[in-house]
Amino acid sequence: MKAYISVDLEGLPGVSSLTMLNPGNTQFNRPVRVLTKLLNTVVDELSNHGFETIYVADSHGLMTNIDYLELDSRAELIQGYPRPFSMVTLLDSSFDAALFIGYHSAAGTIHGILDHTMSGRTFAEIKVNGEKASEFIINSLYAGEQDVPVILLAGDEHLGGEVEKHSPWTVFVPLKKGLSRYSAIYPGIDKVTEALREGVAKAVKKLKKGEMQPLKWEKPYRVELNLRDSLIADILEALPVFKRVDAYRVEFSATTAREMLGYIELVAHVGYGIDALKNSIK
Repeated sequence: MKAYISVDLEGLPGVSSLTMLNPGNTQFNRPVRVLTKLLNTVVDELSNHGFETIYVADSHGLMTNIDYLELDSRAELIQGYPRPFSMVTLLDSSFDAALFIGYHSAAGTIHGILDHTMSGRTFAEIKVNGEKASEFIINSLYAGEQDVPVILLAGDEHLGGEVEKHSPWTVFVPLKKGLSRYSAIYPGIDKVTEALREGVAKAVKKLKKGEMQPLKWEKPYRVELNLRDSLIADILEALPVFKRVDAYRVEFSATTAREMLGYIELVAHVGYGIDALKNSIK
């Protein structure tokens, strides 16, 4: 059996401050240790339940957060940014299951800890088919297009409502609960690792019983991007794929999840470029 693990940082316990999010930040070493411990727990449990091939996609920020020497050697590591399809690079129909670890709530979630979707600099909110979309939803639709079910989601408790509404077969393990954008409460690490082991075991059992499903929504996807800077919309409206709605919003449609994610990533990079341009003006 073959599993794909996409691991983010903001949804992990022990992470609540901007000082923890990127290399060079004063407390970055703390979440890296948490990430490694929880990730190795998941890899070990998957291996115990018959998964012989496990890919781990390092999926936060510059996507170089995992210490290769500390990762369980039974896993293969995908690292580096930018890369095609970001958090789900190389995820295809050869995988039996996907697991998303350390995921955070969607941009615009009340009390969501470090909430954002794909790019906090670029997007204030993303909607797909009229629904507020988190990275969990967008990446699950990509996986679903490959007929790969997301069997486990672990992260901010605020994601639980999305699982219940859109993907009730997915086993959800809350790792923390956002109290505000920059504060959260989380259980002790031993309780978290135990809950993850139990969650993985339950998810694999459901998978083997045929109770998991790929997430699939009606196509074409109708995507609305609420942007943080109107200059991004100024640039995008020159491209026929994007329809300008107002100063900060553009819309587009996509016939596949692959196309949708590709355009979202394109706009994110435009946003990064504009941010860099503004910061370079002296």
